[in-house]
Amino acid sequence: MALDELHARRLATVASIFESALDRMELVLKSLESPYGDGPSPVQAEHIGLAREKMRTIRTRLSASLNRFSIQLRKPEPRQILAAELSTLWVVLENARPERMKGYGREFSPVDKADWEELIKGLMWDIDEIRRILIGREVKT
Repeated sequence: MALDELHARRLATVASIFESALDRMELVLKSLESPYGDGPSPVQAEHIGLAREKMRTIRTRLSASLNRFSIQLRKPEPRQILAAELSTLWVVLENARPERMKGYGREFSPVDKADWEELIKGLMWDIDEIRRILIGREVKT
């Protein structure tokens, strides 16, 4: 059964995000098994194997669902990937604004708050500049 276009896009997005995250997790697991690490692995080999098994299950489940709903994943264009990465960074920075960090412990001193705000605004400006250079659009604030 084919899905409505918007549902198909959502499932394709979910599958794509999962695949990317699982690929990154696999890299971490490989680094934990590397003999060149900083001492013993913080994760037992048995647990690494169990995690890989579960990751295979997830990939199989996603693949079966994509087949069931006649969805083919398409590799995003480089501009789409860049836009997504920049958007993710933007959200991280938005959530790091001092006013959004209430409840994280002590309040900032006025000087620290000003410095923190300047850092976040500067990074946001930098991200917006990269977006303009690579994508040709500004972020709407």
